[in-house]
Amino acid sequence: MSTTEPDPIQAGVRVTLAITRPCECPLAAASTDSGARVDSVARTSCGSQTSTSTEFTVQSDSAADGVDGDPVFRTDEGVRYRCQCEAETCLADLVESYGCPVSDVHAVDGTLYLVFYAPDPDRVREIVAAARERFDDVAVRNLSQSGELVGNGFVSVDTGRLTERQREVLATAYEMGYFDYPKGANAEEVAGELGISPSTLAEHLAAAQQKVLGPVARESL
Repeated sequence: MSTTEPDPIQAGVRVTLAITRPCECPLAAASTDSGARVDSVARTSCGSQTSTSTEFTVQSDSAADGVDGDPVFRTDEGVRYRCQCEAETCLADLVESYGCPVSDVHAVDGTLYLVFYAPDPDRVREIVAAARERFDDVAVRNLSQSGELVGNGFVSVDTGRLTERQREVLATAYEMGYFDYPKGANAEEVAGELGISPSTLAEHLAAAQQKVLGPVARESL
């Protein structure tokens, strides 16, 4: 009698996005106004297509002046607020419109962090592109991909280790097709776009690739 092996669970991608001081985001603003972490975010659409009722906790002993929301109650963690978030300024709504579940939303020092799961890297690229059309300073801070249910687990790539200049160099090289085969642009063309010499470009790329690929290489050993 033959047995059929169950289909492996398909690999998924866990993504952390960071937006520095997003305009009109009450969570990011509350973290700035209070000087405290904002987390425990809960969202309810209430049937509205244009806004979402959002509750969040500011980890502070007392209500902070200037927080865009109504204090609801106090917990051991801090003060609970409720506000209305416009759909067009809500990163979580944007991500979920692509069919990707959001697992965590929090804000620290004016930066909004959002963790979500996507079925594949192509979906991640679509979401990041759409986010960058709507918001400034969108960065992928962490990208982890799982294998089968029984396998090697996660390989994590933390782009937060990159400097702003290294991130700019990598993004420019990627967008110009430097990493494509055949190449869409050579080193001189990329360096010219960045206003640096080819040797400086090589140094930036080598340092950035070492930081990004190091964890992957170590996982493969």
